[in-house]
Amino acid sequence: MIPTVPLILNGSKPGRREVGLFIKAISSPDRLAAAGGYLFKSCISSRELPIGIVPAISEGERLHHYDITVPEEECLIGSISATGEWTLLFKADKENMRDAERERWRNQYRFFAAALIQRDYKGRGLLDWITQQIIQEAQLFNPIPSTLKELAS
Repeated sequence: MIPTVPLILNGSKPGRREVGLFIKAISSPDRLAAAGGYLFKSCISSRELPIGIVPAISEGERLHHYDITVPEEECLIGSISATGEWTLLFKADKENMRDAERERWRNQYRFFAAALIQRDYKGRGLLDWITQQIIQEAQLFNPIPSTLKELAS
């Protein structure tokens, strides 16, 4: 079981209400569609889980990952599509990855997914094909997870 770690959302520690609104926004098909999905970055930092997240489209303009900041350079970079499919990527040399690096990335994935599941994420949580391919190429999990729930377990 992965311990529950405090969330930091867009640089601030959210209250219970804000966490509930965040989880509802990323779980609700209607809210995902209205926002055009979400872009995010996340990392484990000092026993906290910072998540920087923005709607994919705001005021008719497409937003970008470079607009999002988290305290660590090595982070998960991804999106939740308007249909609720998750992309969770990272930058690393997958061919020359050492076991310690694999474990660090495994933990990034696990803590991120567990933080959402523990806070009552209700979406389907399907991982897209590219996420599954990256996980397979980096040899992070066997079997290859297809959902956030599988990542968290």
